[in-house]
Amino acid sequence: LFYTFDHALKIIHTSSRILWGNREKRILCESLWMKENGHQVAIVAPGDSPLFDKAKQNGLTVYPISFKSLARIGEYGRLKQIFDGEQPFVVNAHGKGDAKLALKAAQTLGVLCRIMSRHNGERVKGTWPNKKIYKTQCHYVFTNSKDTTANLKQTFALSDIHIFSIPDGIALPDEAANQTTKTAARQKLAHILGLETDARFIGVFGKIERQSLSMLCKTADQLGRRFPYHHLVLAGSSGKQAPMDEKVYPHVHMLPPAEENNARLYPALDCCIYLPDTRNFYQGVPLEVTGAMAGFCPVIGPDAPGIRDVLIDNQTGRVFDPRYSESLLKMISWTLDAPQAVQSLTQAARTLVEQHYTMDTMGRHILRIYRLHLIKINRKFQTTL
Repeated sequence: LFYTFDHALKIIHTSSRILWGNREKRILCESLWMKENGHQVAIVAPGDSPLFDKAKQNGLTVYPISFKSLARIGEYGRLKQIFDGEQPFVVNAHGKGDAKLALKAAQTLGVLCRIMSRHNGERVKGTWPNKKIYKTQCHYVFTNSKDTTANLKQTFALSDIHIFSIPDGIALPDEAANQTTKTAARQKLAHILGLETDARFIGVFGKIERQSLSMLCKTADQLGRRFPYHHLVLAGSSGKQAPMDEKVYPHVHMLPPAEENNARLYPALDCCIYLPDTRNFYQGVPLEVTGAMAGFCPVIGPDAPGIRDVLIDNQTGRVFDPRYSESLLKMISWTLDAPQAVQSLTQAARTLVEQHYTMDTMGRHILRIYRLHLIKINRKFQTTL
């Protein structure tokens, strides 16, 4: 069979998680982009997962597979049936939990393009099972940060043509919010939090753990002495932290879960802070960071792998040392005091996102790899005729 790129490609994504995080958002957004660009996409995921539900709601083909260890034998056979029936050109696994079954089944059936996607930077050990996944069962490895790519290249001796850094793409807002829009957004947020209409806001995203919360409360207390109208709004994912008493910390607020739509939140913020996950320091490029940069919102973040791909101190944002609250306080104060310099940073940040972190950039990068793989297959096919 001779394949050409003129025909729609069939792509299957697999995922074993029942969470709704940046990984699942990436899978769904990438799938919908491919569908809009004429390709056929199916998703194999646990039937009780948000990804399964949202994919089905958006008209994608879905197959329920739990990927639980007790169901492994039966589900391996089911995966082979799915791949045999769909005849996909691509099978893309998104974690070790699904890769062990999905890539093995895809390899057994001779699926022509098999991909292992690595969505965070936690160090992968060079064990024999991992070597099978990264070196034998897949043709390519996709990561979402340069640091993860470099580490996996070293761990598994992967060449440049077998591993690619393809960060998550975002949808760009059309233009910067004007002053009227920003004022309305601030007043709406003040109403939600029960504050005076002249309140100003600093958003906090990322992993908000007990230690981080303590640092934030200390920072807010010190900040309030110079900027009494500014409040910290915690919009990140909370870890195992104690409930926060806003009477004790009147300038620190938890955003209600129903209001956590970052695209609507950014215009209300004078700046935003991204906190690192202390248990996964080697992370990818966070959607919250590129989203804020796309919305012309100044970003303050840690000097951490993945984040440093986009956040360059004094060029596209400001960098703080998460070990010291004084470092964060200094960066916030500078951002609030230097509107002209901040305007240059946010424009440079927006330009960077436009060039490298949009849905179209992500999708075109992936399709380019598929095209090169097709060329390689067709050359091999022609030489055997």
